[in-house]
Amino acid sequence: MRNTYRMPKRLPGGTKYVVESAGQFVRRFVELPNGRKIPLSTRKAQPCARIGIVPEQAADATASLA
Repeated sequence: MRNTYRMPKRLPGGTKYVVESAGQFVRRFVELPNGRKIPLSTRKAQPCARIGIVPEQAADATASLA
């Protein structure tokens, strides 16, 4: 039997949406400031393309954002 949790209509400041990799799956939950965790459904991970960034290019990119 699946545990069901009801999300509050409003979330307090400091609430975190957490995504954890677990092999081919992604675990998700909401963590409230008081430490309580509200689990969300586990989903299959989507493949992503690898993008190589040369360290010097990364430094230049972040400098241009400032």
